[in-house]
Amino acid sequence: MNAYLSVNARGRRILIDPVDRISQLPDNVLVMILKQMITEDAVRTSVLSKRWKSVWKQVPYLFFDMRYAFLRNMEPLPSHSNRVAKLITQVIKNHNGDLLSCIIQHYSHQCKDGELETWIQLLTLQKQTRALALSNIHCSYGGKGVNILRLSPNTFSHPRLTTLFLHRYELKTANAFKTCHNLKILKLENMFAEVNVFNTVIASCPSLKVLVLRLMWYNARACLKIHNNNLKLLHVASYYVHSIEVSAPLLDIFSMDYIFDGEYNIVIKSSRLFFTKNYGAIDAERVPILNYNISYNAREMENLGHHFLVGRDANYFWRLKSLAVAVDIMNTKELEMFKQVLVAWNGIMKRLDIFFKHNYVYTEEGESSIRGTQKKKWEKNLFPNAVFRVEAVWMFNFSGLDKKQFELASRFITQGTVMKKMMIKTSSVSATEKFYIEAAVTKLMELPKGNEELSIGYF
Repeated sequence: MNAYLSVNARGRRILIDPVDRISQLPDNVLVMILKQMITEDAVRTSVLSKRWKSVWKQVPYLFFDMRYAFLRNMEPLPSHSNRVAKLITQVIKNHNGDLLSCIIQHYSHQCKDGELETWIQLLTLQKQTRALALSNIHCSYGGKGVNILRLSPNTFSHPRLTTLFLHRYELKTANAFKTCHNLKILKLENMFAEVNVFNTVIASCPSLKVLVLRLMWYNARACLKIHNNNLKLLHVASYYVHSIEVSAPLLDIFSMDYIFDGEYNIVIKSSRLFFTKNYGAIDAERVPILNYNISYNAREMENLGHHFLVGRDANYFWRLKSLAVAVDIMNTKELEMFKQVLVAWNGIMKRLDIFFKHNYVYTEEGESSIRGTQKKKWEKNLFPNAVFRVEAVWMFNFSGLDKKQFELASRFITQGTVMKKMMIKTSSVSATEKFYIEAAVTKLMELPKGNEELSIGYF
């Protein structure tokens, strides 16, 4: 009865309901809607009505990018930057409750005028933000000091802060990271400092489980030291590195991306990693590589390293070209995690090394018993529409009698996943094992190929 007829742009008669039914929704539903919007648009909804005035203040995520803030006529950048910074400060202060995450992309002016530290203090101490990402839009290295991160001691040590991303800053000291037992995820990208400063930062965060470093430093001949008893995932990308020393007994995900300066020395102490020799030396070419022991990661309830690895926000696979993975394909969870990594990969993979682990005990066909629980371990449509591609696959510990391993290899061949070469290791095995492996390879060669130029053999 309250509805009325109107005419749209095409002259059609449409039914209009004048009742604002969206505003009648409960706060938690409205917050879910505003979560999909950028912070600036979410704040603007406060002028719609009294009902909407404070809804945006409950949104658990804030995102600010000063590049897209309104620029007044002929306004110089410093004035524009300071004006927008004040607005950001006001929005943070007006927000109600705790924050799950906050992202701020700002200009270098805020590194000097103290506004950046004000934001951090508000977000950590008052809003108890769990994940904080700070990015300096203008990066200008060369000793000018415009990007120095000037912060008080213990700035990042609030117990609720567990994730920290920093992008394009220069560190003179590690004071802001003093006693950071709270941090579990730390990403330092395009950061510039003395190596000893980086070493102190890492040592000040003993609870880290994920550490991503893309660093530049003055003294290229120094040693970057990463000693951590809780670390699960480590990525290091350093320019002109000379020496890296890693000691992490729980590390099962490691990747590297280097620009080498002549000789280099990399020492990795972690019993969980496979393929630890000749990092970056694949076919006489140094390429960015990821080493992942899925079996250890799959046993944990949290899987923090894996979730970071395949998460969209991490942008982990930006430059990586090769993957070396240890996996038990009879384990449903490991198999799914393996698939997620392949699907999340960025672009064509150069090389995939697979080390097949045998952690299962056979029961019935297609099943295995792990920790007393029987589960179906194989899905016929594991890769029904494979969207990832790899130039070459090398298989280690391949069993010629294992139907599941054979089926995985056959799917890679027939679906065109492998573009150039598939090699299966037969060296260092018994004569009987070699016989069955070579027989399996012969069968693989007879399969229809998704790529006609694919070659299949053993080494």
